[in-house]
Amino acid sequence: MIPSRLHAPRALRRARLALASVVLASAALLAPASAAAQGAGDPTLAQTLFEEGRRLMEAKSYAEACPKLAESQRLRPGTGTLLNLALCNEALGRTATAWGQFKEALFASKKEGNAAREAFAQEHISALEPRLSKIQLNAESTPGLLIRVDGHDIPAAALGTPIPIDPGSHQVEATASGYTVWSTTVQVGENADLKTIAIPKLQPAPAAAATAGPQGPGAGGGGVGNGGGSAGGGGLRTAGFVIGGAGAAVLGVGAVFGILAAGQASDAEDDPTLCPGKQCSPRGREAIDAAETKALVSTIGIGVGVAALGAGAILVLTSGPSNTEGAPAAGARRGSLGRVQARVVPLIGADGGGVGVLGRF
Repeated sequence: MIPSRLHAPRALRRARLALASVVLASAALLAPASAAAQGAGDPTLAQTLFEEGRRLMEAKSYAEACPKLAESQRLRPGTGTLLNLALCNEALGRTATAWGQFKEALFASKKEGNAAREAFAQEHISALEPRLSKIQLNAESTPGLLIRVDGHDIPAAALGTPIPIDPGSHQVEATASGYTVWSTTVQVGENADLKTIAIPKLQPAPAAAATAGPQGPGAGGGGVGNGGGSAGGGGLRTAGFVIGGAGAAVLGVGAVFGILAAGQASDAEDDPTLCPGKQCSPRGREAIDAAETKALVSTIGIGVGVAALGAGAILVLTSGPSNTEGAPAAGARRGSLGRVQARVVPLIGADGGGVGVLGRF
């Protein structure tokens, strides 16, 4: 019987192509996140917004200046921009927001060794602290209780503690899965006002409402509430993770078959009893055919896996923020700069929640 010509190189090429596809697919899926991280700052736009913000501040148009300075700081964080933003918020009467930003600038200035900025920030902190208004939230125990102020989550560790807050009207809401929503509006004064809010134990929701699911923007099945999300967004996110997970599994199977195909074809090529002189015997031909079958399975599996991963990523990215995003940090944190000791506390501002830094030098 005339031995068959060797087809191992074709099987090897197919298997190697499949494995290369895995690498390229991984790079493609990771590229958007990397690009987003690299494109976080636009120095030209940041400088333009900073200069416009400063011009508006000099014209005492603080309400217009603050958003421009905030965006400049987001695009390209800098201690100088942060100090100007704090001054702008202070001029608008947002004492808690300004105090937190001056605290952040103080620590940054100390780290940078800029004594002038450090002294400037400390001067404003000392002037603001006696004027800070605060809100204290006291809550009776309800399983899975979630508390939000102006749509921002308040961690359980902050309950019972006076939290710096900007003067003005604020919405307090308490939710829990299977319970009715409780809410109230509180008006906080300008100078050292302290408002204490007693949040009662939530009442169980009616059976029909409980079956349909928790009501209100903060409802979230025991997770941290998310005012910007929706049930549909959560479903899309879950579906995205499921599809993406299945795609990753199929992609892994395809990669395994690619490795097996490459190994089997290479072994057949190097085995003198199967393919002597680059001419395959019937047994060698069977080995090559089996390798080609594995390579084909690998190619199909990788294609399906990449498609599923892409679909899952799209669903996750378009579903909106998850129910646990945006929760303020709680507890104590210690800095490692010389003898600086600091802890982070939540702040509630007119334009959003945040954190402030308490510490000693």
